[in-house]
This record gives sequence, C-alpha cells and structure tokens, in this order.
Amino acid sequence: MLVVSAGIAFFGTSCTNENNVATDASLTTTATDEAQAASLSDAVISEADVYVNTLAGNGYTGSMAVKGTSDVTGPVITVNKPDSVNFPKIITIDFGTTGYVNDRNDTLQGKIIVTISNKLWKYGATKTINLVNFYVNGNNIKGVKTITNNGLNAANNPSMTVVASDTIIRVDKSTIIRNSTRTRERISDNGTPKIFRDDKFSITGSINGVNAKGVAYTVEITSPLIEYNNFKFFVQGTVTTTTQTRTAVLDYGDGTLDNKATLTINGVTKNITLRN
Repeated sequence: MLVVSAGIAFFGTSCTNENNVATDASLTTTATDEAQAASLSDAVISEADVYVNTLAGNGYTGSMAVKGTSDVTGPVITVNKPDSVNFPKIITIDFGTTGYVNDRNDTLQGKIIVTISNKLWKYGATKTINLVNFYVNGNNIKGVKTITNNGLNAANNPSMTVVASDTIIRVDKSTIIRNSTRTRERISDNGTPKIFRDDKFSITGSINGVNAKGVAYTVEITSPLIEYNNFKFFVQGTVTTTTQTRTAVLDYGDGTLDNKATLTINGVTKNITLRN
C-alpha cells in the first residue's frame, strides 16, 4: 500500500508539473502573439498617420510632398476632394502588390483607405481606416480602426481615442483576432512639427482577443507603451496579459530602440525577441 500510495503521489505531482509547464507555454504564446498583433496593428495607424497628417498640412492638394522622409518613391495617393474645405473626404494610400519598404523597414502591400470627417485639428474629428488586401511583412491585416480627436490633454499634448477591430492572418496562416480601445497621445514631435515620421507616442488602454491557438485573453496596459512612427516595435512600457486566472507581464524595456523585451510568468522572467 505504501508503494502504491507513493506511486500515486508521484503520478499526481508529475501531472501537476506537466500541466503547469503546458499552461506557462500557452500563456507565453498568448503574450507573444498579442505583442506581434499590437505591433502590426499599430504599423497601420503609424503609416496612415504620416501620410494623412502631411496631406492635411498641404491642404490635401500636394500628395507628392507626402514623401517627407528618405523615400525616393512612395505609394500612390489619391484624395477624392483635394482641397482644405470640403469634408468628409476619402484618402487612398496604395502601396501596390509587389511590396513597398518604408522607413520602419516594413514591407507593405495593398491599400489603406482613410475617411476623414472634418479638419483633423477639430475636436471630435474622426479618421476611419479600412484596409484592402493589406499586408505587413506578409501578414494579412483586416478590420476597421476609428481614431477620434480628443483635443489637447492636461499635458497640452494632442490626444486621440483609437477603437480597433483587427483580424491578423499571419504568414503561417494562423489567425489572431483582437479588439482594443486605447488612448494615443503624441508626447513629442522631435522638434520637427512638419515631419510626422519621427513623432513619439504614449499609449494606454485595454485589449481582448483570441490568439493563434484559439485561446481567449485580455490585456491591460499597466505602464504606458512608448513608440515612434519610424520604429516598428514599442520601446518602453508594460502590459499584463490574462488567460483564465493566470497572468503574464511583458516589459518592453527602458526606451532603447531594439526588438527585445522580457516576459514574467509566476515570478520567472525570461528574455524574448519581438517580431512582426
């Protein structure tokens, strides 16, 4: 009986350890899937931000001036109402089908279509982003994003509410679905108010979704995420990802422009490499 009891105790311990390992692996997958999805989703917002804001500064009439970076050639841009008076207006940013490499070193294909309700500086003005056969680095991005101007916040910085519904079909054909409501604050224009590619943002808010393995999750941004329009990853901030009752904390670091982060589960921290 002692032998049998010991065997049962060992078997129970073994199963518990194996289940914990499996759960940790699943939680790691969820957190890293969400990090990739967040980066891809924000790549769309950053790209639209650069071109639409530059167009607005030109009265929506000088699309060639949208380059404004190191681009020699760029996407084909059309505006249905090429003036600064008539709204709403629709801006189509067409990156073609062969692959356009931007300043973030992302390869873009397809179209970003932005509908603007009013002059962007007006409180309550919206930008609605739709995508047509759009890809970032071979990942197919679908869904709608609505960006609403909140005016200047207490820090005298431009603030926007971003509501996004994303479906991301990755290169390996797996799918991530996510819905988010976030506040996007421009905290620096890098001393170049007419060049939007180098703007710096702080992002807060929450996300819920389903990862590539079909696991549901929620995310809270527990320390503001920091990003630049011209860099493909968040460089600072923390997010807490929860599946069922277990949590993982992803820390993007100290602001260094790199693809490194740390992931902490149950008090154990490991280094991870970000991807998009």
